[in-house]
Amino acid sequence: MAEPGPLRGRKPADRRVRVDRPQARYFRYAGHDVLEARLAADEPTTPMGRGLQRFRRTMFGRPLASGEELEQRLPKWKALPIFSSDVMSSVAYASEAAMFTLAAAGTAAFGLLMPISVLIVLLLFIVTFSYRQTIRAYPNGGGSYIVARANLGVLAGLIAAASLLVDYVLTVAVSVSSGIYNLASAIPQIRGLEVELIVISIGLITVVNLRGLRESGNVFAAPTYLFLGSMLLMIGLGIVRTIMGDPPVAPAVPPYQPPIESLSLLILARAFADGCSAMTGTEAVANGVPAFKPVEWKNAQRTMLTMSVLLATMFLGMSYLIGVTGAQPAANGDSVLSQVAAAVFAGRTPLYYVLIFATMGILVLAANTSFADFPRLSSILARDGFFPRQFAFRGDRLAFSVGIVFLALASIVLVVVFSGDVNRLIPLYAIGVFTSFTLSQSGMVRHWWVERGDGWRRSLTVNAIGAVVTAVVVVIFAIAKFGLGAWLVLVIVPVLVAAMLFIRREYRAEELGLSVRPELVFVGPNRRGRVLVAASSMNRALVQAVKVAETMSDKVDLIHVTTDPDEGETFRERVEQQLPSVRVVIVESPYRTLVKPFVRYVESAAEEDPDRVTIVLLPEHMPRHWWDRVLYNQNAHRVREALVGHREIVVLDVPYRRDT
Repeated sequence: MAEPGPLRGRKPADRRVRVDRPQARYFRYAGHDVLEARLAADEPTTPMGRGLQRFRRTMFGRPLASGEELEQRLPKWKALPIFSSDVMSSVAYASEAAMFTLAAAGTAAFGLLMPISVLIVLLLFIVTFSYRQTIRAYPNGGGSYIVARANLGVLAGLIAAASLLVDYVLTVAVSVSSGIYNLASAIPQIRGLEVELIVISIGLITVVNLRGLRESGNVFAAPTYLFLGSMLLMIGLGIVRTIMGDPPVAPAVPPYQPPIESLSLLILARAFADGCSAMTGTEAVANGVPAFKPVEWKNAQRTMLTMSVLLATMFLGMSYLIGVTGAQPAANGDSVLSQVAAAVFAGRTPLYYVLIFATMGILVLAANTSFADFPRLSSILARDGFFPRQFAFRGDRLAFSVGIVFLALASIVLVVVFSGDVNRLIPLYAIGVFTSFTLSQSGMVRHWWVERGDGWRRSLTVNAIGAVVTAVVVVIFAIAKFGLGAWLVLVIVPVLVAAMLFIRREYRAEELGLSVRPELVFVGPNRRGRVLVAASSMNRALVQAVKVAETMSDKVDLIHVTTDPDEGETFRERVEQQLPSVRVVIVESPYRTLVKPFVRYVESAAEEDPDRVTIVLLPEHMPRHWWDRVLYNQNAHRVREALVGHREIVVLDVPYRRDT
């Protein structure tokens, strides 16, 4: 059965068959009542089945056809909260993270926070304008993996991908943990329940993302804009009060007292590295260009510039007010943002609680940036053969469901292991994303050098500056944070790269081991009976299954499920050339499901001749290693489970083993 592909706008129809050639039959499957009436046979027959179906529709919404993808694209005002909630929410903890490091040198070192913040904002705009070049050069999505692989080779691309995947998991853990931490500052009664609340929050975000990109935009827009409004109000009011001679003063708190160290270059480097956590997620817009409404790359460029201006304003404003109010890391868990808000709003007034709850909301929802990008990146890796194929499949709601669920589970494990402690997670943070920044911008330098189109010198200069600056930051991160946990990331990334290369080797070995020379024609003996063979691609496993089928019947059909009619036609033509004794049935599935359309066709074929037993042959990979059970046979197992027990239908496995 073929992997999903675009349907090119064709409308699905229920059980419509057209015969264009003697050996070609087309069966279009539509498993839901979205565009036309649903087959009665598809309805659940038990009260429990109907209840589960209603629950699924309520939780995740109605299924979406491939032709509806354009309607799911995002306008700029929805794309901004989805792709920038991570980077903008970091205002709530980035300055405080730098202060936790500076505190070791005494409170006098807090005066260095503003110069460090200015340096970070300068770095932000360098990266922003570099990625705007990437968006223009790669209008179909210019993620670090794609750019690095295209210009620097496979290994560089995989390093960039692994770095981003690790950082996406950390983003979910850090942002949600920080959100609950800020909420506990306003509501001390929930202290002690932070880990449980973090896990519940990740679960809720997972459900929203499984409903699809447009739905998540609707949910996340309001909290994001509420945070922006309340944060800008606090900064504006604090600056006005300071100018008017009434500077706000933070309430007294028990100060955080780390082991005393002398102010050194290492302390400054660590503070700068912690403050750079404000930039994680900057690349999200470049990764998600295909999610924008047309013209995609122009809308993405404008959204990225808007995001960076807002981030710079809030980050500098927050650092300035920290210096004015005298806020500092507290031993009692009261966040710096909570102290500044209480000072500016004259106590814990309604405006204070609006800001705190909005901050908690956007910090929790900031994980959505990872939920938007991690599944998309993992699907691209799966398409290229570096991830298990399940990650490439889109669910009923046009979301990469496997990637979403995997990200949620990995983040929950990280939160439980580190007890949701932001200060323990921060040292692991950002080194991965800056590594991907460096590889992406280096790849763009080579891209402009090779292309040499209009304005290539200016574009090359911009990306070269970005590559050099981010490379320097990576070195600073590696040195300053190595002993605080960065070594763990430096170990995980190579391990992940090795795992992806291993998966690619396995898939390539299978492809080579099962390849069939296109000039060969296979002819077998005729037998009585009826046999249906599941066909995913033209390979030796399929040839073997056909030979087995022709010993059972003189009527053998190959069933090939596809969402791309062109791919189905190419498959049909090759099978007719090499296996002329069989008939090809192309099952078109606009909802990208593979198993149910196949099962429904088998049922319809059995109904046409109820007096004859229908035999279904499933080519099955014989596992030689434990990982083979994960990489292969998933769809075959699901088909078998769906068909076993049907009257007059027999399911048989045809095992195969590749040569290499």
